[in-house]
Amino acid sequence: MEYDYLKIEGKSAIVTGGGRGIGRATALALGRFGVKVMVCDIRDDWGESAMQEIRQAGGTAEYCHCDVSDTAQVKTLVNNVMKAFGTVDILVNNAGIGSVSLPFEEITDEDWDRMLKVDLTAPFYLCREVIPYMKKKEYGKIINISSGSGIIGCEFCTHYASAKAGLIGFTQSIAKELGEYHINVNVIAVPTTQTPMLKETDFDVFVEDELRDIPWGRIGVPEDIADMVLYLSSDASEYVTGQVLAPNGGRRTPV
Repeated sequence: MEYDYLKIEGKSAIVTGGGRGIGRATALALGRFGVKVMVCDIRDDWGESAMQEIRQAGGTAEYCHCDVSDTAQVKTLVNNVMKAFGTVDILVNNAGIGSVSLPFEEITDEDWDRMLKVDLTAPFYLCREVIPYMKKKEYGKIINISSGSGIIGCEFCTHYASAKAGLIGFTQSIAKELGEYHINVNVIAVPTTQTPMLKETDFDVFVEDELRDIPWGRIGVPEDIADMVLYLSSDASEYVTGQVLAPNGGRRTPV
């Protein structure tokens, strides 16, 4: 007898930065389990490709262009979700930017402001828009994608680590406020993961050094994070909120 452990079929989700990397793997995984997925990205070719892949596999998906650091575009995105699916059950705040290695004193005001705007303020914008709908239903799943750097810091990417640390504090704070509405809010401290952004930031040159500290013997792949999102999106995680989950092959503990 087959048992539906996840119980997410028919739910609706927003996945930001859903066109590639962790976001794409997450959107595809949710679609595979019957979730109606709104993919959003700033690259239409990536986002539309992810949407089509979900549809070709028999799932339900739409695409919306969205710069998540723009409040007007975020409002449009959520309005489109409500028009398309009638509800929003799951929000995955995945969209983010990284940086090439940069000494602290070389970080400009513009570098700092841009990093915090995309990696910390944008999830605030998304949550602010969807939470009223979730409160009405007294149900919702919010999964924020942070980084291990937000826990232990990261040399030569101070602005990135600061934004990701802020996202952890933001997650734990709103989880306390939203518990009475049965809205689960959790954060994933993503480890070094084999994504396009890893190469773009030149961080992949440190992968060999990291491997020595990973008991599991490999760095992460997007599907590792997508699997964690599936769990946090599901009824199986009903009593899990305000938590930092760190799927990192045993490299470090989440606290």
